[in-house]
Amino acid sequence: MFDIPTIFPLLFILCTRVWSLQTDSFEEFYNYVESKSNYENQYVLPKNNRDLFETSDATIHVLGSYDFIIVGGGSAGSVLASRLSEIKKWKILLLEAGGDETAFSDIPGYGPNLRSMNWGYSTIPQKTCCLGMQNQQCDYTRGKVLGGSSGTNALVYARGSYADFDGWQALGNSGWSYQDVLPYFKKSEHIDISGYDVGYHGVGGPLHVNYTVPQSIIADTFIEACRQKGLEEVDYNGRNQMGVSKIQFNINFNKRVSASRALIDPIKGSRKNLNIKLNTLVVKILVKDTVAYGVEYIEAGKRYIVKAKKEVLLSAGSINSPQLLLLSGLGPKAELSKLGIRVKNNLPAVGKHLKDHPFYINLFFRTNLTAMNPTLRENLHRYLMGEAPLTRYNGLELIAFINTTNHTQSPPDIEYILTPPPLNLPPHIYNTNDDYSHVFQGYNTTTDFTTGVILLKPKSEGSVSLRTNSMLEFPLIDVRYFSDPEGRDIETMYQGIKYFLSFTETPAFKKINATLISTHPGCEELKKNPVDRDYWYCAIRHATSTAYHPVGTTRMGNSLQNSVVNNECIVHNMKKLRVVDAGVLPDIVRGHTNAVTNMIAEKISDVIKTHYGGK
Repeated sequence: MFDIPTIFPLLFILCTRVWSLQTDSFEEFYNYVESKSNYENQYVLPKNNRDLFETSDATIHVLGSYDFIIVGGGSAGSVLASRLSEIKKWKILLLEAGGDETAFSDIPGYGPNLRSMNWGYSTIPQKTCCLGMQNQQCDYTRGKVLGGSSGTNALVYARGSYADFDGWQALGNSGWSYQDVLPYFKKSEHIDISGYDVGYHGVGGPLHVNYTVPQSIIADTFIEACRQKGLEEVDYNGRNQMGVSKIQFNINFNKRVSASRALIDPIKGSRKNLNIKLNTLVVKILVKDTVAYGVEYIEAGKRYIVKAKKEVLLSAGSINSPQLLLLSGLGPKAELSKLGIRVKNNLPAVGKHLKDHPFYINLFFRTNLTAMNPTLRENLHRYLMGEAPLTRYNGLELIAFINTTNHTQSPPDIEYILTPPPLNLPPHIYNTNDDYSHVFQGYNTTTDFTTGVILLKPKSEGSVSLRTNSMLEFPLIDVRYFSDPEGRDIETMYQGIKYFLSFTETPAFKKINATLISTHPGCEELKKNPVDRDYWYCAIRHATSTAYHPVGTTRMGNSLQNSVVNNECIVHNMKKLRVVDAGVLPDIVRGHTNAVTNMIAEKISDVIKTHYGGK
């Protein structure tokens, strides 16, 4: 039995030791984050894949076989690997070009900084958009890491509208109506928030869906301004998409929930039938007589061939999947022949019909509010307690959906996404030219807020094509925003901006003296009044980037001329080959594409299991 004089010193020593360990642990974490941040900010993006995957040995090593070979460990590939490896008798090989995620990439706030996990793509020079970017080229970040773009994206969980999926069905894609896909959205989800619409969300799935806390100094004002414009608070993934909401994020307490973290980490090492190879670039799908029988890949400077007994599942994403199909002789005959690629399946739609969400980035307002601007040390302490700002990608907090013709009538055609102060704009994030970089540098990080404006249902289409006949060269990405002949896209974007400018007339915005402060080099001489159409058309073409939601390049459908896969994602006129990623979307959704990609992979996993007797 201890007496009081004895136990107090012991307790003091114990508490001091625990505090010291916690302090040491935090200092280690702080130094790690600071070091990784510096490294990522200085990282030079590659111009091609040669430095990482060049080979000096022409020998091709022939390995064994697997039941399924999955090309790409992104959102779809992670789901497929997890679900198919549930069948113990099936041997699965997952090939991923990138490495693994890190404790740094787990921090949502550093998503824009993850340059070493980025393929390094940009668009080709544009004529109708990206005019305020260096060489008129928009950055086109795609995740090169296990987890794919879900390991680097903004983590916004937004499925889209009922009308999107019913529209897929109406195009002839049976089994893809909203009622068909809702069970797979729910299967993939674990909803952590309260007050959601019961019946529309899942509990127990791998992808956590959460709000962030605490709210910013402008959150209540923005929501009140929306109410004053007739937009109510909604669960936008529930009954009604139209309105305003805190963003539903794929985070678990404070950490990013990528597809890899959610689906691969729990089974790593425990499923002996799943082999995961990282830093491995697939360069060709092997095809004989319209049958895909394996792949060729590069790992550690050597070339390998591995065969698939059942199927090759291409999940390399909306950019790399069409590139790989083309390099394998599956695509438009004329394009392939021009590059000396032997045509094995004339598929005119491969790489065509690229759609993406144009994202207008230069709508900034100054207020009479001033946010605190904490140090990195303070922010990391808050992060460890599950608090913003580092729990949010680039500070994103609120979201709203409207229809520019009838503002509360579904489905929407415009999305607003709010970033409150304190602002954090990494200098590289938009690839802006010197004039626009100077404009961004002039914004006040503690008093200003910005609202991104996203065009949800664009008509314009771009393409993905080959630069050369080698996977070591980047593909040509031509987004062609605002190129539709009728000019509907740019007019809808203009109406979306014009409507948001009217928020400054609401009592809520007047109370904080929210005042538009954006300027647009190359356009200012056109401004005759605050909503001048010519001025804003010019601004839109200069200051629109991408929401990083490319789809349609291997789209689903029945026509060999206008689509690449059928409603079970099997490539037309092929056997043992499916494409399962965002490229198969028949049309773009009025939401963010990561949730949809997970849903598609969940559904096709069940299709595959049923086909091969795995269910």
